[in-house]
Amino acid sequence: MARRAKNKVSVSLFPFMSILACVIGTLTLMLTAMALGQMDNEVVYSAERYKKVEDQIKKEQQLLRKLEEQLKEVGAGMDEELMKANLRREELERQIAALQDAREAPAEMPDIPPVDEEKHKKRMEAIQEELAEINEEIAKLQPKVAELGDAEESKVIIQPSGSGIDLDPTFIECTASGLIFLEEEPPRRLRKADMAGDEAFLALLDGIAKQPKGIVIFLVRDDALDTYFAAHDIARAHYARAGKLPVIGQGQIDLSVFNQLKKK
Repeated sequence: MARRAKNKVSVSLFPFMSILACVIGTLTLMLTAMALGQMDNEVVYSAERYKKVEDQIKKEQQLLRKLEEQLKEVGAGMDEELMKANLRREELERQIAALQDAREAPAEMPDIPPVDEEKHKKRMEAIQEELAEINEEIAKLQPKVAELGDAEESKVIIQPSGSGIDLDPTFIECTASGLIFLEEEPPRRLRKADMAGDEAFLALLDGIAKQPKGIVIFLVRDDALDTYFAAHDIARAHYARAGKLPVIGQGQIDLSVFNQLKKK
């Protein structure tokens, strides 16, 4: 009779392989995750470093631009100072050249101070007007002098009169063009326009004002009222006693009578 075959014991490896596959898969996932995690950290770190470097570069660029602007400003200032220095040097060179030329040149007349053209023009016009008045006065006098002939006959003798005899008079002749100081030798003439600023005239008035008996007598010609009024105002301003005597005609004034009284 045939022998019955023995039943063999068989073991299934499926559960073990499944577990092993799961373990391997899990490990693979873990390794992958760890690798990816490390990769992300490096990327983030690199990105942060890049950002910091980029910010630092921007700061350096801004600083560089500021330095460039400062250099431009300093350069412009240096150019301006250099230009001023060059101009000053040129001016000094011109002055040195002028001094050398002056040293080598022959002696010249000293420089005349600048003249105020407007004042000079007005002064010349006033002189021309007074010159015309003097010429007109001379033209009027010439026929009279020719008629009078002898100079002695044409004299105008000033006679003392009234309460002024006990005073100490100083005689000044008033003409159309100005004053004549008869007691000076030779008689000094003063233009009408210069009376208010003439130091000698003002000093004379101050001296008369200090004398108790001092008085200035203006001998007024026919055409000299304007001169007299101006001179009288100046005398009053200096507190000098003033009087006047009219002079008839254009004859030469004779003070011999007063001179004799002074000697007595």
